[in-house]
Amino acid sequence: MYRISDIREVHLEISTRCNAACPGCPRNLCGVDIVEGYPLHDMSLSEAKQIFSPAFLKQLEFLTINGNLGDFVTARDGLKIVQYFREQNSQLKIKISTNAGAQPRVWPELAKLNVEVLFCIDGLPTTHELYRRQTNWQTVINHAKSFISNGGNAVWKMVVFDHNQHEVEQCKAMSQQLGFKQFLLVDQGRDAFPVFDQKKNFLYSIGEHTRPTNFNELYNRYLGSTTNGYIEPVDADFIGCKVQKKKSIYVTATGEIYPCCWLGFYPRTMWHMGNSQIVPMLPNNNNANQIGIESAMQWFDKISDAWTHQPPVQCKINCGIKTDSQ
Repeated sequence: MYRISDIREVHLEISTRCNAACPGCPRNLCGVDIVEGYPLHDMSLSEAKQIFSPAFLKQLEFLTINGNLGDFVTARDGLKIVQYFREQNSQLKIKISTNAGAQPRVWPELAKLNVEVLFCIDGLPTTHELYRRQTNWQTVINHAKSFISNGGNAVWKMVVFDHNQHEVEQCKAMSQQLGFKQFLLVDQGRDAFPVFDQKKNFLYSIGEHTRPTNFNELYNRYLGSTTNGYIEPVDADFIGCKVQKKKSIYVTATGEIYPCCWLGFYPRTMWHMGNSQIVPMLPNNNNANQIGIESAMQWFDKISDAWTHQPPVQCKINCGIKTDSQ
């Protein structure tokens, strides 16, 4: 597939912990913390140094911090790790996507490190917190102001839902007024589900959906899908692997190495769509903390070999290409 000397980009999950409870996040079920199988772990500075040697960092061009499960603001050594990356490669383009709902002291310091921060702000005060649950809109804005006023390069990243689409122009205008360098609209495909509190009480719906609004019924469906190993059928003629073209790898908070984030949902222990297909391909150890990046990515060829006969469903969903048969 590719070798360590080819790598130019890294996608890093710096923590699996999160201060928020976004109902579309795979760390929970519609807002309730019942999903199991992933570790609760922050990458430490010593672990980062063990994985990312100075020589390896110098060959990189891009590094994105945006986890499958956690957020930068929950990582205890997050700022120190970014400082280490910058010390080793002054030209490295570092991007951090975050809910920015915690750690007020981090933002002025982060601004000094020439990084781009994507502040996830999904609307104005009354709408933002419908999805970014357990974050406070004003707190996020204050942190963004602190970052910007100290010279930081900030992007307002807004996920569009039915409930906030009428606020897009207001948010864009506000972003310009506050000094954000860019206003980014995204659609993450997480736009139709019921929302529950931690006591499993139904609160409201986001978008139009057919899922149960009784949590026990919803949970039973979830258990059925995990037990039966449901894999969504996807039609694709071949795989145009995005990370292969970019020469990128995904590093989990614990140091495991995967080609991309879509394959990196802790397949040995966590239920996620297609994880059962990845497990037979995994080596005994793909943890760069223990064996180094080069050894931890040796299994990648098993992924690319599978593309010709039985591509993993996540490869088909995210990188599958359908040719015109007419």
